[in-house]
Formats: sequence, C-alpha cells, structure tokens
Amino acid sequence: MASFDDPEPVTLDDRPDAGRDVSTVREVGRYELGAVIGRGGMGEIREAVDRQIGRQVAVKTIRSAEPSDQVIARFLREARIQGRLEHPAIPAVHELGRDRRGLPFFVMKKLSGTTLTKLLRKHPPPRQSLLRAFADVCLAVEFAHVHNIIHRDLKPDNIVLGEFGEVYVLDWGVAKVIGEHDSFDDLDGSAHDTRTGVVLGTPGFMAPEQSRGEPDIDARADVYSLGIVLRTILELDTEPPPELSALADRATAESRDERLPSARALAEGVQRYLDGDRDLALRQQLANEHLARARDAFARGDDARSLAMREAGRALALDPQLDEAGDLVGRLMLEPPAITPPEVEHELRADALQRMRANARGALWAFVAFLAFLPGLARGDHGIALVAAAAIAFGVTLVAARRQRSLSPWWIALALAPIIVLVARIFTPTLIAPGLAALIAGALAANPLLGSRRASLGLWALMSASVLGPLVGERLGWLERTMEPVPNIGLLLYAPVITDSVETASIRGGAFVLVLVGAAVVIAHVMRRTDDQLRRRLHLQAWHLRQLVPA
Repeated sequence: MASFDDPEPVTLDDRPDAGRDVSTVREVGRYELGAVIGRGGMGEIREAVDRQIGRQVAVKTIRSAEPSDQVIARFLREARIQGRLEHPAIPAVHELGRDRRGLPFFVMKKLSGTTLTKLLRKHPPPRQSLLRAFADVCLAVEFAHVHNIIHRDLKPDNIVLGEFGEVYVLDWGVAKVIGEHDSFDDLDGSAHDTRTGVVLGTPGFMAPEQSRGEPDIDARADVYSLGIVLRTILELDTEPPPELSALADRATAESRDERLPSARALAEGVQRYLDGDRDLALRQQLANEHLARARDAFARGDDARSLAMREAGRALALDPQLDEAGDLVGRLMLEPPAITPPEVEHELRADALQRMRANARGALWAFVAFLAFLPGLARGDHGIALVAAAAIAFGVTLVAARRQRSLSPWWIALALAPIIVLVARIFTPTLIAPGLAALIAGALAANPLLGSRRASLGLWALMSASVLGPLVGERLGWLERTMEPVPNIGLLLYAPVITDSVETASIRGGAFVLVLVGAAVVIAHVMRRTDDQLRRRLHLQAWHLRQLVPA
C-alpha cells in the first residue's frame, strides 16, 4: 500500500516493521492501529482493525504533528480523488475523517500482494499471467480517464498483484483532475509537485510532454507510461512477440498524436494477442523486415551466415507463405560456405568415426576367413610370421570397430602393411600382393579421416612400398629371387617358401584368391550400405525442409 509521497510503494510483503509493536498501537476513531506498512515524506500507512465491523483495513495519516495547510490540502485531495474511483483495481476509500488532534486520516482496503517491480526482479509469473494483469491495469486506468482523472505516475512500483489474481493500481497522489484547479504555488517543487510547469512523475516512465512540464497533458501521458510498463514485461523474453513489441512502440510514440488513443486501446491490443487474434498485416511487415536483414547478412558472406539463417527462419515463422524467405533458406541449405563452421567440422569427424567403425566391422568377417585359411598357406618362419601379422591386424581392426573415441586409420594401415609384405614374399611381389594392397588401400582411402591429399599420397606410398619392398630386396640380392628368366620359355615365377605339391599349392592358392575377392565384396558391401544410410538421411532431411518451406 502506498501514497503519492512514498518514494517506493510498500505492500505487506515489503513492510519495514517485521512485527506488530504494541507500544505504537493507538486508536483513531473506531480503528485500532497496528504496525506501519508504508511510510513516505508526508504520511504513513498503518494496518488497523475496524472494531465496528471486525475487518482488517489500512489507515493513512499525516506524519507531521503540525502539518501546514498546504500539506493537509494535498492529503485531502489524494483521499478524495482515490475515493471517487470505485473500481476493483483501485483500493477503495472507506472513510475520510479527523483524529483527536483534528488532523485528517482516511481508511482504505488493506491489500495483500507484491509490486510488479518485485515480481519481475525475483519470481516473474508466466508471461500470459502478466499480460492479463496488465490488461486489467489498463482498464482501471481507462476507468479513471473516463472520470477525468489522469494518474501521472504509472510504473511497476505502483502496480500490485495479489495472490488470488487481484490487481491494484496505487499512488493517486499526483493525479490530475481535468477541469479542476491544480496549482500549489507555495510548495517546494519536488518531483511530485503539482504546480504548472513543474515536472511530475518518475523519470523513465514519463511521457515526453510530461517530462517537459507541459500543463496540458491528457490521458495519452498515462498511455505512454503503460507502454513503458508493457515493454518492461516484454524484456523478460529474449524474443518477445512482435505484435506486443509493436503495440508497445505505438503506445510510446514520441508524439502523442501518433500514440495509441487510450488505455482501453492498449488493453484491447494485449487481449487480442491473448485471444490469438494476431494482426496478419503486421506479421507480414515484420517478416519482410527480418527477410531484409537476412539478405543483408547473406551478402556479407560466411561470417554472417548463421545470422542470415536465423533471420530468414524468423521471417518464415511470421509468414510461412513468404516465398523469398523460403528460397533464401534453401540456398543457405544447399550452397555450402567457403569455410566450414567448427560445429560442422566436429559433426563430420564424428560421422567419419562412425563410418570407420562400420567399415572395420565389415572387415572383421574377411579377417575371420583369412585367419582360418592362413595356417596351411605357408610353412616355416614365413607362415608363422604371416599368421602373427594377421592376428595383430585383426586385433587393431577389432579395436577400431568397438572403440568409441577416434582411432587413427593409420594404425590399421600400419598393421596391414606387414601382411602385404609377407604375401609378396610368399607368392612373389607381382602376383597376389598387388591386388591385396589395392583392396586395402581402397578401403582405407574411402575413410574421411584420411581424406586430405597428403594422407592419400601417404597411403599410396605405404601400400606401394609393401609390395615393391620385397621386389627391390630381390633385385639387390638381399632376398631369394622369386622371378628368373628361362631361355626359350619366358619368365619363371615361383614361391620359394611353398613346399607343397603343385596340386596342393594350386588348391590353396585358389582358396586364397576366393577369400581375397570375397573380402573385397564384403568390404564394398559394408561401405555401400553405410553410404546408402547417409544418403537416405540427407534425402529425408531435404524432404523435411521442403515440407517446412513450401514450393
């Protein structure tokens, strides 16, 4: 509860006296006074009990023991103005009387609630609840305007919301009554002075004409203050509804001739929003403004690309039929930027890791067949080495298939290189080893983690060296030769580490070829299936985009 001279309205939630001090209790007429619940420069408000009716009330008295005639006049004026306004959102004045000293007091309804300022600062209710309360405030102010009374100090401090949906407009002490004399020439010219030319109200909430001290202000000054209150409510949202932002702009126009004409018009605009009756023309206008900002951001290049997408998306949200916004979203989706955003790079790496694990799982089946076949392929040290190399490569591939974090494909390549070297030694470098190297190089090169040109060259060099190394070793005499020219016959190729008969070696060699070709088919099938899944996902995303952006 508060009065015009209170620097901040004080409700029961804010009262400075925590408890009832029996030493301060005294009587005013039939009212038993209790603790102070509001205090200002001129008066104070105390909770009281109406002993005749048995109800809780609030009594406002003058603080000074010997007030001047002007102070008494101001006090009586406030009581009479507030008493004229019989409205549920304006605290009712029950009685105006004088105490034993002859000083005036007036009795009001005792309020229970919290100021809008405190609610917005600490525990803001849902926006819909605040807007409904604000519309009630606008109608209460309109009621005062109809009775030729202008509040002149509307702000969140002077609006109280109760616990059961009550809304109250407080502090009518500086109200202006149209058609009545409104001059106190001998007052001090404070912020709440009512002399002509003296500024009244609260900075930040006063209309421009009110700030200039113009004497002919009208109801549109209150409309301006209400617009600032609405804007304060909307500041709770990072992206307030455009209809309400436009409504607040119209209420706070610099020129009062361009302002909303009445508090009722402001209340009706808020109610239309609450009822879902959005202004289509306004939405289209706002959509075009967002589209213009999106185009400007798109023209600035990659640095403003995300802004362009957000603005184009807002334009579509306001006007789904805005084809130009849909076209711009489509271009942004389909035309990649010159520099990939870091977030996308992270997602691409995660996708590449997933594909590598899928390919590794497919390669495991080829290894199973290969390992089962190897013991009879070669004998002696070469055979043992080949089995050991294959087992190591199998283990590395298994880790790549199951590990959640990134495992460089180079580990797999390095693990497979010894197998190529040993196959080149067993079957001569120019027979099976080149096909095996090509198979492994193709599977690894398809992984995005080895997608750079330098990585591709490195993989080519590693696989080629695995095949050509034994061949160079033979030419230099470090290894036993597997190729010899035979006069009148041609070039003789033989595998010095294979001691089986021709029939047995042919069977094993043929089986090895079957396993090698089968491994190529399995790996290619897994890679194709992974690629199909990725393409399906991309096409589904494009389909969803087409549903969002009508053609």
